[in-house]
Amino acid sequence: MLSPAKSFEAVLFDLDGTLVATDRFWPDAARAGALRAFAELGVERTMPTSEDWMGLVGLPLAQGFDQLFADLSPDQRSHLLERCVEEEHRLLREGRAGLLPGVLSTLEWLHGEGFRIGVASNCSQAYLDAMLAGTGLGAWVHAARCLHSPGIRHKADMIEELLIEFRTRRALMVGDRDGDRQAAWANGLPHVHLTRGYATSGEEVPAEATLPGMDGLIDLMGRRMQAVEACLMELAPGARGVLGLMGPPAAGKAWFAADLARCLEARGYTTRILDVGDFFQAPGSFDPGKTDLEAQRTLLREDELLEEIRLQGADWTLVHGPGLRHPRYLRALDRVLEVRASWPVVERRIRGGHPLQVPDGLDRVDWARTLWEWDRAAAGLAPARVVAHAQLDGDNWLLP
Repeated sequence: MLSPAKSFEAVLFDLDGTLVATDRFWPDAARAGALRAFAELGVERTMPTSEDWMGLVGLPLAQGFDQLFADLSPDQRSHLLERCVEEEHRLLREGRAGLLPGVLSTLEWLHGEGFRIGVASNCSQAYLDAMLAGTGLGAWVHAARCLHSPGIRHKADMIEELLIEFRTRRALMVGDRDGDRQAAWANGLPHVHLTRGYATSGEEVPAEATLPGMDGLIDLMGRRMQAVEACLMELAPGARGVLGLMGPPAAGKAWFAADLARCLEARGYTTRILDVGDFFQAPGSFDPGKTDLEAQRTLLREDELLEEIRLQGADWTLVHGPGLRHPRYLRALDRVLEVRASWPVVERRIRGGHPLQVPDGLDRVDWARTLWEWDRAAAGLAPARVVAHAQLDGDNWLLP
């Protein structure tokens, strides 16, 4: 039986406010460190509130101190930061750190199901090591990155490295602050926002999904496979056939085709997946302004593609890629699923590293825009209500 959440292969987590209950130790440590530092520096200043201290969680700590203590000199801020970190490590050694509700059971389940688990945190290596060892997170986390990791400039770099190490882009990011969302979207990943975390008052965090806490993550991840099953019921496949997934680039056609194949194979069917992009050829003269159907045809090795579609050898052939709206291809498909996506989402995913086959000499984003425009223009000639047996909104990979 398929795992309900196994459409994904990796889950990446922020640390503080997502996995770790930082409020159990950080405000006390910060106040103790500040009292020491103010006395040593001879500084008379109002002590920040617990809310002020917690507002630093999730930011690079030096950046947060620069904002909160802008009235102090750089040397004074550096001294203050050093004392606060010393007190923090003292409390961590005393066992003050703990996991947030639902974290342990969620990580145990994900680990047992074979998911790759990663952590990306704007912290130091010493803090990261202390958390992985002191809270037991190290038993479940396969890889972790922080601001002290080699070559890392910011959290987007951490996520990029984790995706490379895990060798997958079928991943999602879970965090509590807008910086987590920014890092996820910079890599073209969906983001789950935890409202129980430490986002500051008024901080807006756009996300593909929102949860009050970690205990709802597994059910949320399973919603995607529910959508896959619903599509199969809508498409009502017989014993064999050819299913086409049409739509713009980065809409998630390849990912959804893989999910459909897994569901079909779980029902005892054999499958093969055919990427139309493999049959594109570099145009002799490229005109980004041409969006008509004939322009699409000139870029496809049509006969080779149609011959490959007609090949037998599996119960179901799943074909995905651009250009499938053309009548010549539609006649070769038994069922059609349209996966839609808006240009802002497509552009974000392409810039974030979504795979795209690009003819030599062409810019990735320009090529993606051309394919998106082609698909939109072709939709006017062959609308979904005419050619598609089911439609899917691909803007949200978590909840299609």
